Amino acid sequence: MSKTEKMNYAGMSYPPGLTKLLTLGRVLVRQKTTVFSGNKYVVTDPNGEVMFYAKETGGMMLLDAKSRPFHINIYDAQDNEVITLRRPYTFGPDKMQVCIGGQLVSVVRQEVTFMKPVLNINDASDRPVLRVKGPAMMTQQCDFVVYGTNKAQVGVIRRVWSGWRNAFTDTDSFHIEFPADLDVRFKAAIIGTCFLVDFLYFED
Repeated sequence: MSKTEKMNYAGMSYPPGLTKLLTLGRVLVRQKTTVFSGNKYVVTDPNGEVMFYAKETGGMMLLDAKSRPFHINIYDAQDNEVITLRRPYTFGPDKMQVCIGGQLVSVVRQEVTFMKPVLNINDASDRPVLRVKGPAMMTQQCDFVVYGTNKAQVGVIRRVWSGWRNAFTDTDSFHIEFPADLDVRFKAAIIGTCFLVDFLYFED
């Protein structure tokens, strides 16, 4: 497949940079905060090979992360944009759109809860597909468990404690697990949800 060709999957055309994501069941995310230019992330496969670079643009950097809108553009290793995330400003529960190749593929919505945080990953028509439930208390290492519509666990977004070398920095690391045969649209949405989790619960 050439760089200009797109793969067809689930009736849609996707950028070739997502090919490797089709068969993976685990990815790693490293985050780097830069105060005035927005958050940056690197997504690697389990062997440490870089798959994607993500960069926040268009956000209001001086606002608190829990409330500021953002655009995150995600590029493959050849600098081709493959995924875009859009979080509009809202007074109510959070919402984020996930697009692949310019096409809306998922809507992530924050659920109003009293104890454990919950994020719902819906399809492009806003129908429920996955549910992500976090812990009642955020710690240096904690899990946001991914459930299917049958309430069975299918994956996890795990914030990883990287040791004291990162204790006084604004960086976070995450391990993400999902079914290897999950639709690539929702693998992308889970990765995007990881970024949203970082903004909502771990960024100062």
